Amino acid sequence: MPFAVFADGLLDKISLGLDWAALRQRAIANNLANEDTPGYKRQDVSFPEVLRQAEESEAPHLPLAVTAPGHLVPNAQPTLMVYRDASTSYRNDGNNVDIDVESAELAKNALYYNALITQAALYLANLRLVISEGRR
Repeated sequence: MPFAVFADGLLDKISLGLDWAALRQRAIANNLANEDTPGYKRQDVSFPEVLRQAEESEAPHLPLAVTAPGHLVPNAQPTLMVYRDASTSYRNDGNNVDIDVESAELAKNALYYNALITQAALYLANLRLVISEGRR
């Protein structure tokens, strides 16, 4: 198999993590923008469920023949879902955005995103090294 290097699906997992971090960045930014909006409930993106879906989709399965476009979606990416946290309210107006928590989550998300970018760059650098040294 000539593309066995890509068989581990590492770049797919990194891509999923980057998509999650980008969507979570937008959700946190939306939370911060609506800090003073009465009745606003904070948003977040669930990742453990998406990771579980991705792991289950990689389970070995029988090869299937596709007889027409659109019949099957091989290796479909899990769907990232934004949800509203309606479980608590910090203020009398029903808003549950805590600026300190959101700021900390924003910083944590940025670190996560940068770590994934670094991992992707290192992975691709290793592939370039293998390709360039393989010519000798």
